[in-house]
Amino acid sequence: MHTIEISDDIYEKAKRTAALDSIDVKTLIEGLVRRHAEYIELFQDASPDMPRFSLEHYEMDRVPGESEEDYQERLRMFTTL
Repeated sequence: MHTIEISDDIYEKAKRTAALDSIDVKTLIEGLVRRHAEYIELFQDASPDMPRFSLEHYEMDRVPGESEEDYQERLRMFTTL
């Protein structure tokens, strides 16, 4: 068994989340780490020939009835990445 240090606010969030799921904090943390590790391994197993994801050539569609101001606001969400 190992001990880790996390901030008090994160521990409180974990405690509340675990209580909502009727589990203890240890089980919550182990599950989160396990799922994240599986997620990362999935991408490591992907073909090295697969191109990296990019929005470089993406053209955003306009929403019908959307004002120019709203369109520009939505567009800024992607151009500031």
